[in-house]
Amino acid sequence: MFAPIRRQQRILILFLIASDIVTVPVSLLATWYIRTCWLSGILPEFSHTINTYLATIPVLFILWIASWWSAGMYVYSFQQGVFPGLARRMRAVFYLAVSIMAASYLVKMDYSRIMLLIFLLISQPVNILLRKLFTFLALRVAPFKESPATLVIGSGEFAERVINSLKKFPEPRHRVKGVLLEKAGTTSEICGVRVIGEARDLPRLIESLSIDEVFFASGSMSRTDMLKIINSVQKEDIVFMLVTDLFEIVAGASDLSSISRMPVVEIGSSGKGTFSNLTKRVMDLFMSPLLIVVLAPLMGAVWAILALTGKGSPIFKQTRVGRYGRKFILYKFRTMKPEANEYEVAPVARDDPRVTGIGRLLRKTSLDELPQLFNVLLGHMSMVGPRPEMDFIVHDYNAWQRRRLDVKPGITGLWQIMGRKDLPLHENLEYDFYYMRNQSVMLDMAILARTVITVLKGRGAY
Repeated sequence: MFAPIRRQQRILILFLIASDIVTVPVSLLATWYIRTCWLSGILPEFSHTINTYLATIPVLFILWIASWWSAGMYVYSFQQGVFPGLARRMRAVFYLAVSIMAASYLVKMDYSRIMLLIFLLISQPVNILLRKLFTFLALRVAPFKESPATLVIGSGEFAERVINSLKKFPEPRHRVKGVLLEKAGTTSEICGVRVIGEARDLPRLIESLSIDEVFFASGSMSRTDMLKIINSVQKEDIVFMLVTDLFEIVAGASDLSSISRMPVVEIGSSGKGTFSNLTKRVMDLFMSPLLIVVLAPLMGAVWAILALTGKGSPIFKQTRVGRYGRKFILYKFRTMKPEANEYEVAPVARDDPRVTGIGRLLRKTSLDELPQLFNVLLGHMSMVGPRPEMDFIVHDYNAWQRRRLDVKPGITGLWQIMGRKDLPLHENLEYDFYYMRNQSVMLDMAILARTVITVLKGRGAY
């Protein structure tokens, strides 16, 4: 689907989660009543009390939301239809049934299978009714724009295909308000849509035309230029769509659809709220101390080896620039000779003479990054985010590149797992900006998982 406005989607998801949370106790109480009253004369008695099942409600909350999320039940589309929704619900019920049985096995509790069957059956009509009610309430709080106002940036055959496809899109269609050319030209209209300016006019036109979506339909515009345009827009909740193969790693973590057989990815809205930041911090506070405890023997062994075989402190400290330009001390295991200038450019070749023998192994396996878990615990960094740069590099950032400092830096990130040090800085920035506009818990978990694979392969690490 083409997402109208991200803020409305977030609110709707919260309301849907609330409806699902209400579904669990209501359905469980109804199940108990049916089992102990309506069917008491038909089915044999069982020894469980109602408290036995009420105690499972917190676990049922988690299993329900996880199952519904995995089945795509928190995706809203005006064109979703009956059958896709039914298929998703059937898949969600299957996930829920399997997860409940697995949880029951793990806790060694023999819950009634009749209770489980009745719960699965009765919870679906209850959930459908509650979701309709909560969706109605959500749309009253934050109404969706069923026909989002759209601008198209591009020219030539590429733009023609996109505009024609948008016109053929099922009701409610996009309202294409105009076309912006990559640069000044003589074209006055494309496929009946008037050319109203150039790409650089986007910030002004978004305000004057109340634009909801911007669609990049250019085969010649570089992604760096696209990012400059995107980051020139200050208004929140503008959705940017483009055809791209650059970010295929996160195809499962972003809204991917197609238009005229072209893959379309949503770059996302510009703002991340307090809830998102809080969730990310909670994840950091959970993961960093856990990993510190688990990896403490390994870190202790590395520290001892460096202390016995190397010169200088085993821990290398360096000033880096963090969120909002605040400076902090970054911790790493020492991998370079003490006489090397600590603020020189990092090694970009395997035989760099500044790197020690043990340092080469640490960099190859990324074990030198482990002390940064303490930076995460202290709040200087996050588990996932753009890499923190040195001050002299940040000093040369232009205005749009400084937007990179709007988020907390991370131990790992999208560009590390896609190319790591094989990529030049400007391409790294593209990955960083993509992450900034699409960051989520699911994306962070995907990046962390891919980081493990990338480290094991040793790709791009010098």
